[in-house]
Formats: sequence, structure tokens, C-alpha cells
Amino acid sequence: MESMIHDMAERLFRDHVTHRMREDAASGQCPEALWTQIEEAGLTMALVPEDAGGFGVPPAEALGLLRIAGAHGLPLPLAETLIANAVLATANMALPGGRLTIAEGEALRLEQRGKRVHASGHLTLVPFARWASLIVTIAVLDGTDHVLSLPVKVLNVAPAQDLAGMPRDDIKLDHTLAETDAVPLPRPMGGMRQLGALIRSLAAAGAMETILEMSIQYANDRVQFGRPIGKFQAIQHNLATMAGETAASRTAAEMAAGSYDTPAFALTVAAAKARAGEAAEKVGALAHQIHGAIGYTQEHALHHFTKRIWGWRDDFGTELDWTRELGRAALSSPHDTFWHFITDSAAKGAPA
Repeated sequence: MESMIHDMAERLFRDHVTHRMREDAASGQCPEALWTQIEEAGLTMALVPEDAGGFGVPPAEALGLLRIAGAHGLPLPLAETLIANAVLATANMALPGGRLTIAEGEALRLEQRGKRVHASGHLTLVPFARWASLIVTIAVLDGTDHVLSLPVKVLNVAPAQDLAGMPRDDIKLDHTLAETDAVPLPRPMGGMRQLGALIRSLAAAGAMETILEMSIQYANDRVQFGRPIGKFQAIQHNLATMAGETAASRTAAEMAAGSYDTPAFALTVAAAKARAGEAAEKVGALAHQIHGAIGYTQEHALHHFTKRIWGWRDDFGTELDWTRELGRAALSSPHDTFWHFITDSAAKGAPA
């Protein structure tokens, strides 16, 4: 099943995600036709259990779609919709279809008003909010995590964008929700920040693989002083560094995906997001060094991928934020030695 789903996504994105599409999306044009094909293929439901209308595949397989999307620079909220549907399904809430997005809801204030919940506060840098019909977040009411389903059409949306030109909108919220739009989570999922960090780690790993491939190709094609620049030791060293950083990031991201919905999730996500952020700085910088001035031009595809990985470094916590989480987990570990802490596959990490 994994190869079928991944092959389907690979073909779809390879055939339809073009440099022109990424350019148009960065200028504010949502590629509606491609989204229709993504939904028709069922990719947005891959993380939803079969009894709720999903594929029923292991989470690691479903989440692997996000690495493929990152590798193609997909300018649509597949990752956010995938997670939003999974969270809604876990809370036994309706799955509305269409483009959804997610946001960190820790700063929201929830108040019980009769049978309904009133939510107020701000959601900042919400990915693709203006292109979505619904924002899904998790916030705390009376010590219990609640899933909130927020219809975008009734919200105050202030448009903004990230480095790659993708929507990152601010939301002002002062809204009493319908009873069906604020539901307690039956079990913890780690919070929307952890889930967001997971999808950014996977997408960044895919994007870095593409950046590496582009850099190798360019180094083999670009001739200077009578031979391809890839023959020079300095360029070979840069490519080797990029390959190592990319491989480490993918490994960490796949470990996090494999621990989805397990006690080890908090720890592996922290490691994956921290590793992805560190790698993004090095891989992006070295890729532009290898490409020289052409990599900065609007006509070249490189900038669409480097801007994405640089922007994703700050989404859902920076590497500094997540390395601090790892540090707290290590300091609170019951193990006698640090080695036992980092090799314990059942480690739960520190509470958020």
C-alpha cells in the first residue's frame, strides 16, 4: 500500500507542480485544479482511520506523503489538511472536506458559556488560512485539551506571507463556537505544535533532497576552467556536507513519523524539528554557493525550495525551542546515564 500511495502522489506532483505554478502561488493564486485532483485521489484522508473514511494505512506511510510534497515544493496545504482531518477524526468530529489548516492554540482563552464554548485571542502565522475553509486547533479548557473547528469565513483574517510567498495569516478570534465545533479530545495527541513540527520536518527533508539533486546536477553541468565544477574538491566537499545533512534530517523525520501516536512522539519530534532547522541553514547556504548568482534569480527553481526550508525553520518552534525541549527531557530522565536516555526507544520525553 505504501508504494501505491507514494507512487500516486509522486506521479501527480511530478506532472502538475511546475515552476510556473509555484511562481503563481507565490503571487497569490491558489492552484484550485490541482487541489481537486489531490482530494479526488484521497490523499487528504491518508492519516484518517479506515472506520472514519480514511485509508487505514500505518501513520508512517501516510505521513510519507508530506516528504514527497516537500520534494516538489507543493504550494497547497496538503500537510495541514492531512493533520487537521486526523485530529478531527480523533475527536469524532465531522470531516468537512476541502482545504483545511492548523494553528497553535495554546494562547487562546476558552470560556464555557452554557453548552457552548467562547474562544478569544490571536492565532499568528496560520499557514494558508485565507485559502482554507476551516482552521483546526487544540486549546485547553478546564485542564482538558479541546479540538476547535473554526470556520474561516466568520474570522478576522489579516493576510501575510512567509519567505516563499505562501500565505501565513494572522487571525483575531472572539467567537462563540457551535457545540459541535469545540469537542474534548478523548486522548492526548501532543498538541498542535508537535503535530505542526512533524509535518514541517518531513516536508523540509523532502525539499532538501530536491535541493541536493539540483546542486549535483548543476555541479556536473557547469563548466569552469575546462571541467565541470563538480570535479573541484571544494564543491565535492560542499555536496558531501549537504548529503549528510539531508540524510540525517530525513532519518530524524521518519523516526518521528514512525512514533506518531506513541509515548516516544514528543521526544522524536523535538529531535526531528531541531535537526531539520539546523540542516536547512547549511543545505540552503551551500546550494546557493554552488549555484552562484543564477540560484538567486526568479527564473531559477532553487529559490522556491531554499526559501521554503528557511521559512519552515521558524514554523511550529525553532531548533532552539526544540533543543531546549530535548534538554529538559534529558534532565528529567530517570535513567542513570545520558547514553541510556538517548537509546531508550520507549522514552516519553519531558512534559510540555
